[in-house]
Amino acid sequence: MPFVLRSAAALVLLVLSATFGYSQDLFVVCQDESTLVRVDMSRNEVAGRIDLPPKPAMIASAGDGRILFVTHPESGQVSRVDTSAPGTSRNFSIGGMPFGIAVSEDGRVLYVGDWKANIVRKIDAETGVTLAQTKVGREPTGIALDALRDRLFVANRESRSVTEIEISSMKAIKDIEVGDGPYALTLDGSNNRLFVADARSGDVAVIDTLSEAVVAKVPVDGAPYGIAVDSVGARIVVTRQHRDEVAIIDFDGYHWDVNIKVGRFPEAVVVAKGKAYVANWFSGDLSILDLSGERHVTTLKVGEGPRSMAMAGRGGAHE
Repeated sequence: MPFVLRSAAALVLLVLSATFGYSQDLFVVCQDESTLVRVDMSRNEVAGRIDLPPKPAMIASAGDGRILFVTHPESGQVSRVDTSAPGTSRNFSIGGMPFGIAVSEDGRVLYVGDWKANIVRKIDAETGVTLAQTKVGREPTGIALDALRDRLFVANRESRSVTEIEISSMKAIKDIEVGDGPYALTLDGSNNRLFVADARSGDVAVIDTLSEAVVAKVPVDGAPYGIAVDSVGARIVVTRQHRDEVAIIDFDGYHWDVNIKVGRFPEAVVVAKGKAYVANWFSGDLSILDLSGERHVTTLKVGEGPRSMAMAGRGGAHE
């Protein structure tokens, strides 16, 4: 099925943006209106939109961020969006209920969790063909890729665990018990740490990826949902969904003493250049935070149901 832009204005915006580069762009999946919104991070403004197939959920970017992938659990599809040539974007059906997603650095391989089948599929990113699959826990959600160590980590929401997978063999090698309702996770590869947001038990589990064991649990309550690492500030940024807040946890002793008010029902968070961008599902906006000053800078309206985000840009997508 072809992937189409319904808006000529959106096409013009994206083509112009591709000409001048994407080094300051953030792409936001708005689930309730089925759109992908491009945010110019240097100006804190919406700079373009693409219509997606219904009910998009999670997003991942590869390499320099030119290619984005978005899952659609209800239709069993994945959208492949080429931000430099939007007319070539498309979607393909992989079946099941694809939800969590990660992509290899070269953009050739996807790792997609099936919410109902409780498996992770290794998928050819060009064709959508399943190359291999492995069983994980119940309702896999967040996925983190540690390519240097040949590892993939999967949060299993209904199994209170994180499954560790050897990428080369696509074999599950260990289930690590965490808290209740693990949803999102993020990797700090330089410190061999994996941080897991346990939404129901209200804590952040800290996993040492070398010993494959939980070495700390940080109570934050308020349903921690989205999580990101601020490597420059040596901190973890966590959304507290039921408090409409973001918690900031220091690496030093995993001490938490900062809360910042954001919009309603914050989901995902992305950290870049000393700022945190928080997607607020119920208020349809982004809260942009200054991490150095630990304060809320501004609010940007993006669309209905912002749920997940990825950075994209020429010369480097993630920080």
